[in-house]
Amino acid sequence: MAALSTIVGIVLVVVALNDVFQTLLRPTATGRLSTVVFRTVWRLSRRGRRLATASGPLTILATVLVWLTLIAGGWALVYLPHILDGFAYSGVDPSAYHPFAEAMTFSLVALTTLGLGDVVPVDPVIRAIAPLEALTGFAMLSASVSWFMQLYPALSRRRAVAIELTSLHEAGMTRDLAELSPERAAAIVRSVSRSLAELTADLVQNAEIFYFAEGDERLSAPGALRYALELRDAALATASADVRAEGRALASVIDELARVLRHQYPHLAGDSAADVLESAASGHGHGHRGRTAP
Repeated sequence: MAALSTIVGIVLVVVALNDVFQTLLRPTATGRLSTVVFRTVWRLSRRGRRLATASGPLTILATVLVWLTLIAGGWALVYLPHILDGFAYSGVDPSAYHPFAEAMTFSLVALTTLGLGDVVPVDPVIRAIAPLEALTGFAMLSASVSWFMQLYPALSRRRAVAIELTSLHEAGMTRDLAELSPERAAAIVRSVSRSLAELTADLVQNAEIFYFAEGDERLSAPGALRYALELRDAALATASADVRAEGRALASVIDELARVLRHQYPHLAGDSAADVLESAASGHGHGHRGRTAP
């Protein structure tokens, strides 16, 4: 049983750390465990408008909590066979507590680097590996803070895309390109293509930003992407060869964005780019065809 407890504990720690590595340190990957947490919180948050706007932060907090639980529980299983004989106690009667509860308590103290001093490892192996858990806890704290700092610039760029597209639509530029000079029209289409390319890159590198929903539709990129479709169609219908060329480039960027969305978020429905973008907008509560969130 001691060997089994140790093996299971090591597996839990490795699973958690691998998921942290895949999610935070690989630019184009997300851990499988994190993906499950993201999608579960997203589905649950769809049940209420207030929850929906908090889904992004809740997703991050839930993911970090799962990581910490697996790491603390895994280390507790490693310590469990050594409870009583492998530790020295000061002011604590270990027999008054369940062995796993005692192991979990020491694991949490080590993970958070509190160093209370009431339980001290005396087994040579435990004395050697306990500091590794403290290092893991410090690394998790640093990684969690850096994760939030990494996400919010991407979210700012996403909101900027929404504002740009909404403003162009309200000014009539996403529909009436033919009334503008070819140079001006081509510049507008090119600017939107660049913004959508950056949005696509952000989604590839930070898949979790999709789960941040906006209460204000003007700040919602999923809701504003329909204006990019309007701009694409208007550009392709102009008489100017330069504007049509920019329109084809925009169409390619939109198709790539839809491909990334379809690949990373299987709950999004649709075969065409327009259908995928509409499904994303509906999921964020900003659909324009009266559909409900998937």
